[in-house]
Amino acid sequence: MTGSMGSTPRRSRRRISRSPSAARSDLAGPKHHRRSPGRVLAVTLLVVTAGYLAWRVAVLAGLEAHFGSGLDEQRFNRLQQEYDRREETFARADARMRKVIAAHPHAERIDWSRYKTCVREPGRPSDTCTMTPPRDQKVYDALWGVSVILYQPKDEGRTFYRFYHEDPPRYTIMYAPEDTAEEAEEYADAHGFRSVRALGPGWTILGPIDDIGREEKQFP
Repeated sequence: MTGSMGSTPRRSRRRISRSPSAARSDLAGPKHHRRSPGRVLAVTLLVVTAGYLAWRVAVLAGLEAHFGSGLDEQRFNRLQQEYDRREETFARADARMRKVIAAHPHAERIDWSRYKTCVREPGRPSDTCTMTPPRDQKVYDALWGVSVILYQPKDEGRTFYRFYHEDPPRYTIMYAPEDTAEEAEEYADAHGFRSVRALGPGWTILGPIDDIGREEKQFP
């Protein structure tokens, strides 16, 4: 008896359909993220600006190192010109400053800016500031370019009109009513100011202090 052989069942193959978009995605290969043009521009501008600022600082430092006296001469000429135009205004500002000093005989520091006058009294943790009266604001505004008027008792009656808004370094007009021109020059030499020019009785332009440590000690 011949045995019949059973038929082997066929394995069914499941067809998986794929969308055309998926197929195209596979063919396209890995995606690359494109950088935003705005972001690239912002980074470029930042790099260029930083480079320009570094270059400017280096150039100014080089000029000051090699031609400091020449630059002092130019700025002294400008400051003297402005002082000559406003000599009466400087005298009025100093008269107002003397009144504030007389009202605070023990002050360690007095500084007058456009909108406020600050006094540092011994033993107090911070300066006491008051608003500058409108009449005195007008006097201050007429001084041209002065950033602060400063008094410190360690400087024996001298007041300093400091100019911060020019490119560094900083220049100062000093008023010392008791000083002769020779005494003002001796004071400048002793405190590290690199140059000096007499303007009139008691008034002197002081060049910058090249040593930053000495400048911070002079004007803490």
